[in-house]
Amino acid sequence: LLFGVGMGLVVVIFLLFGFFNDRFIAPFITPSRNVSSTPIIIDGGAAVDAEPKIVIPKINVEIPVVYDEPSVEEKAVQNALERGVVHYATTPNPGEKGNSVIFGHSSNNILNKGKYKFAFVLLSKLEAGDTFYLNKDGVRYSYKIYEKKIVAPNELSVLGANDRAATVTLIT
Repeated sequence: LLFGVGMGLVVVIFLLFGFFNDRFIAPFITPSRNVSSTPIIIDGGAAVDAEPKIVIPKINVEIPVVYDEPSVEEKAVQNALERGVVHYATTPNPGEKGNSVIFGHSSNNILNKGKYKFAFVLLSKLEAGDTFYLNKDGVRYSYKIYEKKIVAPNELSVLGANDRAATVTLIT
């Protein structure tokens, strides 16, 4: 009887931890929900290194971008997301004409794996006029946000071309 009650309590605690870790544990290990008016990461105009990355000064993000994932299959993209944010293989590269798409995680769940699961947690804090940068092959591409929208998970129109010549869509 004591063993059964003990195991029942362990299961209940595990379930409660799984459901409530966003409220009790995640705030201690995730990025702040407040956006500082003074970014930690700034564009100092320094030379750009060869490592591909995305830099979003307003939300203090500087994360590697994975360009070498040729597949658009869900499992392959999820595996690549463990190495940074992922450039969607069927879209143009930064600086090219068209809509380049970058995927990143925004998970506050500590049970999810991956070093970069918090990459785009604060993406919703970006507003029109904010700037971000993509470094690729030693070149820095600057982009200014002109639109922010929330779409359904099955709405694929954001992956296609839009009304501007060379754009980047950040998706979480």
